[in-house]
Amino acid sequence: MPTPDLSTPVVADVAAFGGGDAGKAAKINYNVPLPGAYSWQRVVPLEIDRSDFVEQAFKIGDSLLKLKVVTGDQGVLTGIDAGRLAKFIRQALPAPARPSLRLVAEVGADVQPLLSELNPQPLPPQDLDRVRFALRDRRAVMAEPEDVEVQRLRIDSYIDRLAKFQVETLVEDALPKLILPLPGIGNSIRHVPINPVAPIYPRLALVETWELRSFLGDYGLGRTLQTFSLLPGERTTITVHTWRTEAATREDATSIFDSSDTAAQTRFTDALQRASGTASQESGGWGVSVSTSVSAGASFFGLVSASASVSAGFAANHQESSQRFSSRASQSASEHASQVNNSRRQAVESTSATQTAAGVETTTVREIANTNLRRVLNFVFRELNQSYDTYVVLRDIQVAFYNGNAGSAEIVPLPELGRLLEKHVKEPSRDRVAQQLLTLAAQRFDAFSEVVTTLQVGRNPRGIKYDWQDAELDDDGLVAGPWLGPDVRWRFKQEPLSHDPAEGSPSIPGVIMDKSAVTLRTDNLVVEALLGQADALDPYASSVQALDLMDRQARLDDRLATTRVTTDRLDLVAAQPDPEKVTAFERLFPDEPEIQVVSTSALTNGAHPPQQ
Repeated sequence: MPTPDLSTPVVADVAAFGGGDAGKAAKINYNVPLPGAYSWQRVVPLEIDRSDFVEQAFKIGDSLLKLKVVTGDQGVLTGIDAGRLAKFIRQALPAPARPSLRLVAEVGADVQPLLSELNPQPLPPQDLDRVRFALRDRRAVMAEPEDVEVQRLRIDSYIDRLAKFQVETLVEDALPKLILPLPGIGNSIRHVPINPVAPIYPRLALVETWELRSFLGDYGLGRTLQTFSLLPGERTTITVHTWRTEAATREDATSIFDSSDTAAQTRFTDALQRASGTASQESGGWGVSVSTSVSAGASFFGLVSASASVSAGFAANHQESSQRFSSRASQSASEHASQVNNSRRQAVESTSATQTAAGVETTTVREIANTNLRRVLNFVFRELNQSYDTYVVLRDIQVAFYNGNAGSAEIVPLPELGRLLEKHVKEPSRDRVAQQLLTLAAQRFDAFSEVVTTLQVGRNPRGIKYDWQDAELDDDGLVAGPWLGPDVRWRFKQEPLSHDPAEGSPSIPGVIMDKSAVTLRTDNLVVEALLGQADALDPYASSVQALDLMDRQARLDDRLATTRVTTDRLDLVAAQPDPEKVTAFERLFPDEPEIQVVSTSALTNGAHPPQQ
C-alpha cells in the first residue's frame, strides 16, 4: 500500500444479509415490535336499568362486610381488620405482581429486607475492625442480586404495613375509603381507592383490550455533555457517570419502551389513570369484583372509564370517547418519556485519580492523552438518543358482568355474549341489551380518520364452520339483527384492521387508534477528537521539526533506492533463460567475503613488518 493511503481512514463495508433463502440469513427488519409491548383493559360500564337484571345478579360474590374485612353498614365504615385485609390483598394480587420500591417506601415497609434484618448495633469508635466488618457485610447484602426470597420478604412487609397503615389512618365520620393494591401494567401494582360499604349495583361493561406497541426508529447524536482540551503532550483522567449509577435515579430513569422494570410500569400506569379521568367509585367497584375472581385472569388490569349512556347518539359518543382515550394514552407515553429523560443525567468529568465504586454502582474511568506536539486536541462527548414509533392499538373487545362484590366479575369473549346475558339479564330485555352492547363495539375511527368495522357475525353453522360477515348498521345507526340465538355468533376481527400509509410501516393486528413518536436518551456516549488549528511551536522549534522530517525523508529515500536496486537485479535475473538464471544471480548478488580485510598497520600498530 502506498504511504499516503495509510493516513486516509478506510470506511468498512456494512455486513450484508441474505434474503431469507435456504442457507442464508434473513434480512434485518426494523418493523419487528420491541419485546416491551404492553396491554391493558379499558372497562366501559353501560348505564342499564337495574330492573333489567335478574334477582340473582345482586347476590353473586361476597361483600367486604360479609368477609369481615371491614365493619359497619352500607354507607358507614366503622373499622378495618388489618389481618383480614392483608389476607384479602394476598389473595387478590397475582403471584408475579410486585410493588415498586417507592410504593414500598411510601407505606413505611422494608425496601431492603435483608439489610434491615442485619440491624447493626452502634459500635464504639475504637473498635475499628468490627466497624469495617459490619460495613462490609451491609455492602455485601446490598450488592446481592434480588431473588424470589428477597421479593417475598419485601411484598409481605408491604402488604402488612399497608393494612396497618389504613387502620391507623381511619377517620370516623369521614367518607368511607379503602386503598386496595391491584395489578397494573406488566407486573406492577397500582393503588385504587374503593368504597368498601357501597351498595351493590349490577353492571354490564365492555372490556376493551388496548396495546402500546413500540418500534425502533432513528438512532443518532444527542446533546453535548462535555468538552475537554488537552495541551500538546498533556494527559488527564476522565470519569463517566451514567443515570444507572444510583439506585433511586436508576428506578426513575427506567422506561416501558426499553425495559420491563416494575417502577416504569407503575409510573406509566399512574399516568394513564390520571390522563383517562378514571372515576374512583366505578374503579373501586370493578377492582373489588375482580380481586378474587378466577375468570377475570391472574394479571387483569382494568382501567375503568366513565359509564356509557345508551340514550340517543350513544354509539357516536362512545366513538369520540375511544378517540380521546387513545390520544390520552399517547400523551401519557410522551409524558412518561419526558420524565424518563429528565432522570437520565450523564456527566463526563476530569479527575486526578482513579476511583472505585462500591456496591452496584458503575463508573467508567479512562485516561486520555494528546500525542500531538504542535496543536491542542479537543474531545467532544455527546450522548446517543433512540427514537421509538409508538402505536396505540385496540386489539380485542370482551363483555363483563360485575356488581361490586368480591369475586363477582365474569368476563367472556363476544361469542359467549348470549350465555352471559341469559345468566344475568331478564329475558324480555336481552335482545335490546345485546343490540346496545354490539353497537358500541361495531365500529371505530382509526388514527387515519378511516371508519373501521371491528365485529363480524357468524350465521348458518355447518359443523364447526360459520359464514362470517362484517356487522351492518340499520338506518338508526344500530347493529342489525339477529343478535342472539343458537346459530348466531359474534367475534372481534383478528387481522390488521388499520394500515399506516407511511412507507415501510409495520402491519399490526387490530385497530390503530393513535400513532406518535418519542425519543429517549440512552446511557451510551460517542466522543469526537478535533485537532486545534493554531500552532503551539515557535519558528526555531518548528524548523527543528522540519529538519527532523527532512532527515527521516532522506533515510527513507535511501532505503527506497536500495530496494529499487535489488528489485531491478531480480527483474534482470527473471529475464534470463532458465539455464543462465543461476549464473546471472551469482553475478548480480555475489557472496560477501566472510573474512574482513584490514590494513597491516592495524596489525603492527604502525611498526614495520618483520623481515622474512
